[in-house]
Amino acid sequence: MAAEPTVGAGSTLELALHGPDPEPELAALQQALTAAGAASVDRVRLTAPASDQRVAELVQVCTLLVGGVVDVVAIVEAVRGWLAGRREAAARRPAPAGADDVVPSVVITVGDQRLEITYPSDRAQSDAIARFLDLHRRDGR
Repeated sequence: MAAEPTVGAGSTLELALHGPDPEPELAALQQALTAAGAASVDRVRLTAPASDQRVAELVQVCTLLVGGVVDVVAIVEAVRGWLAGRREAAARRPAPAGADDVVPSVVITVGDQRLEITYPSDRAQSDAIARFLDLHRRDGR
């Protein structure tokens, strides 16, 4: 049986949420991350990126620090599930003008390693996720 991917007990990950204001769904992400084993989830900032990186004021960046992470797979799956739920919720409500151009994403940073996740993932992103997780396996396999 392969070892579970890990960053070590007590490690902190940074999650940068890009896209429309995540506030309505942020509590659900915080709960999912806690259920996935995070000891703490703290929101550190909410900003709008430079004007050339956003569409009609719809894009914001919310940064969370996720502490006490042991299992990166569980955190990545929690983020992917949250993005899927966010997309489903957005499909049920009227979209503001310009929303079609906005693709919510989450950038997970562990040390100097970064992984951007969108939903749905394509094959290239699935491969990138697998490589990212391989970097954080306990036994290096």
